[in-house]
Amino acid sequence: MPSNPEIPSMATAAIQRFGDRLDDDQREVLIKTAQQLEDAAEDLRRWELSNGDEPDSAFSAIEGQDS
Repeated sequence: MPSNPEIPSMATAAIQRFGDRLDDDQREVLIKTAQQLEDAAEDLRRWELSNGDEPDSAFSAIEGQDS
C-alpha cells in the first residue's frame, strides 16, 4: 500500500500488517479511529503545563483486588 498523507501513519502500518484480514468497512473504521486518536493526541500536545502542575487525580490501588 503506497503512503497516503490523508491516512494516519498508524492506520497505514496496521493495514500493511493486517490488511488481508480486513474488509472495506473495517479498513474505513480503522482509518477513522486512527484519525480520531491522532486528533486527540494533537489536542493534548497543545496544553501548556508548567513544571509544578500536578495530575488531576491520584491513583490509589484497591487493596485485596487481584487482576
